Amino acid sequence: MGIKTPFVSEIAKNTYAINEFGLTAMYLLVGDESALLIDTGCGACDLKGLVAKLTDKSYRVVLTHGHLDHAGGIGAFDEVYLGEGDFEMAAGVDTEELRNYLDTLGNMGGYDVYDYTRDDVQEAAQLPKMTAIHDGDRFELGNRSVLAIEVPGHTKGGICFLDEKTRILFSGDACNCNLLVMGTSVNTALRGLDYLKTYDGRYQQMYNGHIGYAGIPTCLSLPESTLDDCIHIMKMILDGTAVIEKVPFLGGENTCAAYGTSRVSFDPERLIDKDETPRKL
Repeated sequence: MGIKTPFVSEIAKNTYAINEFGLTAMYLLVGDESALLIDTGCGACDLKGLVAKLTDKSYRVVLTHGHLDHAGGIGAFDEVYLGEGDFEMAAGVDTEELRNYLDTLGNMGGYDVYDYTRDDVQEAAQLPKMTAIHDGDRFELGNRSVLAIEVPGHTKGGICFLDEKTRILFSGDACNCNLLVMGTSVNTALRGLDYLKTYDGRYQQMYNGHIGYAGIPTCLSLPESTLDDCIHIMKMILDGTAVIEKVPFLGGENTCAAYGTSRVSFDPERLIDKDETPRKL
């Protein structure tokens, strides 16, 4: 029998990583007065019930971005905060597509470790109120302040969250070792990561949106060089020096380039969008 509930790890004091069956990762940050839940996962588990076991404090729900594996569970909540550029995406999550995603990752090893099925995802009865997050917004939890940082690239409305108390950056899918530039041009994504780079020195660890991916039973922060490696890859893509390859991904094929710890997948037709100012390399 596999693991029947999401795997919870305390990665710092009052800071919990929630691995939803290898599908995605959510995080719960508990302050003296309230808490903050980062992402809602796929909706394949009773996330509200799990949070209630971890804290009795009131909490707000924020999204790093609007993709189905991070916004699939929003129907369980009354209000969620996210980047306005991802409102439509989060509101349009398709249940059947989400179930297919569960199946895909299950067949990649998830079913060997966890006891879940595609039918665990139910149609949301209603969508929550969506409230926009802007760069520089803060969520005050009581002796704990969490800063929102806009990082477009993976999606238009991508948001990272900097927990200044633990010095952990929660990057969602905006920065990781397998970065998918899906919602913008490479040029815009590079600008986003350049901006994130200005926060160097304000965090010591970076946790992304996919710890313990599929059937891999780990809960690790990203390698220290991940951000720099992704920036370097994008610069190489834009100046034409990157070695481009095709790699299989979730039943399809991605165009990508690699360096150091990381790989960046991108649309070769969207290096620099029309009317966009090229970044100086």
